[in-house]
This record gives sequence, structure tokens and C-alpha cells, in this order.
Amino acid sequence: MAAPQIPNLNTLRRGQGRSIGRGRGAPSSSPNEEEERAAKDQIVQQTDQDASVSRLSAVEIGYLDDPFADRFVSGPSQRRFPIINR
Repeated sequence: MAAPQIPNLNTLRRGQGRSIGRGRGAPSSSPNEEEERAAKDQIVQQTDQDASVSRLSAVEIGYLDDPFADRFVSGPSQRRFPIINR
């Protein structure tokens, strides 16, 4: 049995009168907002770099077999020690 009408789920969101969505698509932003976005992007990129370096460290020790791990690390790789030993 088919539903008589498919509800518009966008009307259930907070701020339903706004025409712009969430994320990076804001048409107007101040320089301060741009700096905040750049800082947040840098944090995410650093997290990604940390994960890549940790994976490369595990590959170099022999825990993992990943022939492409070194291609995701920019710059010299530094050995990452396990958190439990810090």
C-alpha cells in the first residue's frame, strides 16, 4: 500500500525559513568566518596527517602490509609510538 503523500522532511528542520543550507555554501561571510573555517580545515587535515603517519609507522615496523602508506604522508616520516607507552 503506497503512502498518500510523501512528507517534505526539510520542513522539520530547525530554521526552516532559511534558504541556505549547512556547510560551506554560505553566500556571504566575513573575513573572520573565513579564518575560522580555515582553522577548522587545518585541524581536520592535521588529524588526517596524524593517522597517515601512524599507519606508516605500523607498516615500517611490520604490523601492517600497505604498499601505498608512504604516498599519503607528506614530508619526512617520524616514528609514532603507541599511546599506551607514552
